[in-house]
Amino acid sequence: MDRDWTDFKSLHGNIAGAREAFENACETLYRKEFDEQNVSQIEVRKGDGGIDIYIGELGVEPITVIQCKFFLESFGDSQKSQIRESFETANTATKFELKEWILCIPRVFDIDAAAWWTKWKKKQVDLNSKDNSFIKLVNGNAIIDLLKKLDLYNQVFKIEDSIKIAEIHEALISKRPCIPKGVKPNAVLFNNYTAKNEPFYLERDIDTEFNGSLDINNIWLFGKSGAGKTALINRNLIQNKIEYCFCDLSPVTILKSDDVLDEILCTVEDKFEVERNPREKNKLKQITQVLNKSGTSKIVIVIDELSVQEDLVLKDIANQFIQLVTHYNNQSNNQSNNDELKFVVSTICEPVKIIRNKSKAADCFQYVCCDSWQNYSIQLFDILCAALNLKLDDSKDLIIESSKNSPRILKYIFKKIVISKDVSETAVERAIQITLEEVVDNG
Repeated sequence: MDRDWTDFKSLHGNIAGAREAFENACETLYRKEFDEQNVSQIEVRKGDGGIDIYIGELGVEPITVIQCKFFLESFGDSQKSQIRESFETANTATKFELKEWILCIPRVFDIDAAAWWTKWKKKQVDLNSKDNSFIKLVNGNAIIDLLKKLDLYNQVFKIEDSIKIAEIHEALISKRPCIPKGVKPNAVLFNNYTAKNEPFYLERDIDTEFNGSLDINNIWLFGKSGAGKTALINRNLIQNKIEYCFCDLSPVTILKSDDVLDEILCTVEDKFEVERNPREKNKLKQITQVLNKSGTSKIVIVIDELSVQEDLVLKDIANQFIQLVTHYNNQSNNQSNNDELKFVVSTICEPVKIIRNKSKAADCFQYVCCDSWQNYSIQLFDILCAALNLKLDDSKDLIIESSKNSPRILKYIFKKIVISKDVSETAVERAIQITLEEVVDNG
């Protein structure tokens, strides 16, 4: 399995994510190549001397400076200017002496760019009275070759994850030890996760992020409809054997923030069999009092399926969530039996767009985005095919493209195919058409 730098960008979501990952990959590469020397990145800030990565003992000896530029889609005047400025900053720095300067880019120059580079390099070498090795270019092909030579290619391009998934799929097909006997399609094509669905759950990086975030703080999980937010919450709490109280807002007509607080209050009352204080009229205080009386030591309060069209109401609800968590934390600081209670809030809308007091919210919640399906749809497709014994290789690209990186749409297409019991090209196209009409157009 071979991947290139365009795939690398996709793996990290966008140019910004790929840029940071590219610099990290270059540091890993040079650290392994020069394993007996000091190789390190420098935190980006004013006065860093134009260093992304350096090799050597900074301030003690002349060092090699490695400049990483993720120039992938274009190379024009702006990119040339960035190269000139980066070199000039490193070459005139007063905090270190420059031994050599290396430019790493993930592309191969065309004839015009190559000509510009050669002329510019010669000019700088002559001006500084250095030999030709003073400035070097390591292009995208050379970096990949080095990564492969040093056995880093699979790690940097995340091939190992894909190989692991492929091995799991092969085991599903050949041995089927993970699939319960007599498994039904609805167990494979689940929406709401239970333990029986685990063999067909695709674990992503976000699962690790969710669990790590929950160790630190409350979580605000967000993502578009059908991205698997509820399944992700249930799966990780169940697999980690964490008790939780699930407040499902999907059947609630929400016209004002009090509608949400009423539902939360009723849910925690039922869960802990503790009644509210009828003399207390403040809903936030009532919820906190019930939680403090519950006597639980470790539990997660999940507030799920918050879907509100009215922007002002949504913002008011978000503000109430912040107030609830803040008030609970303030009231519970001296109660050791409740110090591990956490809140998980799930919304479609990105929290930073609806929260007024962003600094207070950042203290209360870790934000986790659930939309990262771009690099996982193929893996989910393979899991579903293996579990359902479907041969859909000829329609794979069409199905995945039509799913729009949505696990809900992908599973709905599979449901239509299973119902029709027909995997012909015409039948698959019909299943896709019906799905897009029913799921996408009608929400």
